[in-house]
Amino acid sequence: MKKAFLRYFSRMAIGLSILSAPPIFAETQIGAKILWDHAYYNGVHHKNGKSGSDNEIRLIRVYLKDKFDEHWEGMLQVQISEHERQTKTVWKEAFLKYNGLGPFDVTFGKRKEPFGLQMLVNAERVLFLERAMISSSFAPERSIGLTVETDLGKSNIELGVYSQNDNGNPRFAQGSPELDNNEKDTYAVTGRVTYTPMQTDHSLIHLGLAGSYRDFGGNPYWVEDRAEIHLAQQIVTSGKIAEASLSGKTLADNLTLLGVEAAALFGPLSFQSEYMQLLVDATSGAQDAKYDGYYAELGYFLTKGVRGYKKGKFGGVTPLSKMGAWQLMGRYSVLNAEDNSQGVEAENIAVGINWFANTSARISANYIKTQLDGVDANPNNDDGDAFLLRFQYVF
Repeated sequence: MKKAFLRYFSRMAIGLSILSAPPIFAETQIGAKILWDHAYYNGVHHKNGKSGSDNEIRLIRVYLKDKFDEHWEGMLQVQISEHERQTKTVWKEAFLKYNGLGPFDVTFGKRKEPFGLQMLVNAERVLFLERAMISSSFAPERSIGLTVETDLGKSNIELGVYSQNDNGNPRFAQGSPELDNNEKDTYAVTGRVTYTPMQTDHSLIHLGLAGSYRDFGGNPYWVEDRAEIHLAQQIVTSGKIAEASLSGKTLADNLTLLGVEAAALFGPLSFQSEYMQLLVDATSGAQDAKYDGYYAELGYFLTKGVRGYKKGKFGGVTPLSKMGAWQLMGRYSVLNAEDNSQGVEAENIAVGINWFANTSARISANYIKTQLDGVDANPNNDDGDAFLLRFQYVF
């Protein structure tokens, strides 16, 4: 473990030293973030139904933002992460943005597709350690493509076309290239509309609707999720998945995603909820499938703190007390991955506490209770508990 830490920090130091060279452009921002997690879990979260614990560097990200002139800006972001004793380095974001077309901004490159209120919040800014099950399962994540955005004051609209070949959600990346033509990539069209009917210095109401149509090229699609515990095993599936079998998988011509979102802030109290549905249009001879789920979460600041919000997306927390910002939270989430007489439905109840020492440092603790149901749930091992701890710092 010590060698792993040294390896990660040496890589981060090299990245920062490169990015810290004198900037070519006047408005250069350089930053980094590190998230370290520990987890204790038992029951269904453990492969033997027992108990276990583990820790990992959830992620290290180094980024550079630059505004070249009045109309052009760009961003590069690299991530180093560890999971199951494996180290992975990827380009998380690499894009250029042009805002010289009147009310429209155009972004070229790799960035998040406009889908899901929770997914569009950075990992270090979400309320709990991990996003709800529907967000990690159904939200498309980052892709290479073109996005057009316009902000109309109370409303924000985004629409884009994306390649699935390098999507950050591995289930969607599985949809490219086409199954019978390795030379042909598959694409997705994704859009989101948000509306903020009320916003003041201390309160707001947010509403949103998102959709995505994804050509899947006859490739197999299936649901697989860790139930909000990144260090534990995959327990939510759309069937009993074996490596050499299509059990639990659907050969898909295309996927259709729908997302509905609502959120509100009233002083120290925050509320957020989403519903998502995924429809699988199967190839000839296969069965169509439908999966869905939802979550609702609450947060309450015990000491003064403010959560940012801009253009239909939530930002980070700014403490307004010398004690920092202490926050209690709770969440109920459901992921239904059962259809065609196979799969499971998962239900999570989570509570937690956050301490934001300042805008850079945060310590979080979560407790999660999981219950599985459905055709493929094991009646002798269908529930479990987990306690999660995170230390994070944003440079």
